[in-house]
Amino acid sequence: MSAKPLQWRERNPVGERPVRIGVIADTHILRPDERLPDAVLRAFRGVELVLHCGDIYHLSCLDHLETLAPVIAVRGYPDPRVPDPRLAEPTRVVEVAGLRVGMVHDIGWPGPRIKADQTLEMPQDEPLSDVLRQKFGGPVDVVAFGDTHEELVETHEGILFVNPGSPTYPGMRHPMGELGTVAIMEIVSGQARAEILKLRS
Repeated sequence: MSAKPLQWRERNPVGERPVRIGVIADTHILRPDERLPDAVLRAFRGVELVLHCGDIYHLSCLDHLETLAPVIAVRGYPDPRVPDPRLAEPTRVVEVAGLRVGMVHDIGWPGPRIKADQTLEMPQDEPLSDVLRQKFGGPVDVVAFGDTHEELVETHEGILFVNPGSPTYPGMRHPMGELGTVAIMEIVSGQARAEILKLRS
């Protein structure tokens, strides 16, 4: 894993106004004719970048998201292994508005553990920054991940953790048959914040 981050050039200078980023994971789009829910496109209207944290399944999903903004993604377990500049595995670091965003599908070892209540348990045997440096090949300010289908926004030791959940196959906390969630992250003046958006059809 390389510590050299992918440089993404935002349209507005750092600190002038928030950089809005759509964060999505676990879309599980099986066929090229299957489309993301329109609610995803509405939620991501106006974002400057989309980060997909894996379990894409079909690359047409990235094509669809790319109609909104540039897309950067990491592979989940079943995702295509064909070369695609939008995809990397198992981790990547994207530098956005002066912050380093570490992307991974499964946050597991080395890293925090997902507890039964779907919150994060931080490593106890070494500093979090060292664990994340081992995982991403360098320091990160934000960790974006997926896999659990359960949405989460937490901050630990100054590092923001964001799991957007799944828009199409939400976790057990959602009534069956309903759409799930995505996240919007904003970076302004060197600070990142994120919120979960519940999708409505």
